[in-house]
Amino acid sequence: MKLLACVGLIAACAHEGPARSNAAGSAESIEKFAQTNHTGQPIAMERVTVPGQVTIVDFWSESCGACEVVGGMTAVAIARQPGIVVRKIDVGDGDTEVARQYQIGALPHYQVYDRHGKLRFDFVGNDCLKASTVAMQLLHEP
Repeated sequence: MKLLACVGLIAACAHEGPARSNAAGSAESIEKFAQTNHTGQPIAMERVTVPGQVTIVDFWSESCGACEVVGGMTAVAIARQPGIVVRKIDVGDGDTEVARQYQIGALPHYQVYDRHGKLRFDFVGNDCLKASTVAMQLLHEP
């Protein structure tokens, strides 16, 4: 039941996010939470991180129950925090090209990138719960 409540809160907040100006000067919305690849398919990190935003990259699999729980807790922690986005990469069964590409051996697995796209933290297992806290700290860096 708690997981369903988290999923409901995530869905309610999923379309909220900060706005940024594009080259023409109009505001466009940045998705707070987004899936970036098809199951197991490789993806370049440059296509995942969001310039000007702290990006939490959530490597996950549909078969990973802990991924759902940790992902829900992270989503709730940052739901109303502007400047932080979550990008999900589905590693599938673990023996996939994207899992090998980023050396993902255990789940959940999070990487946290600063606003300049530099990898700053790499968490595995329960340490992933620290991702929202360090992401908020990174917001205060120049």
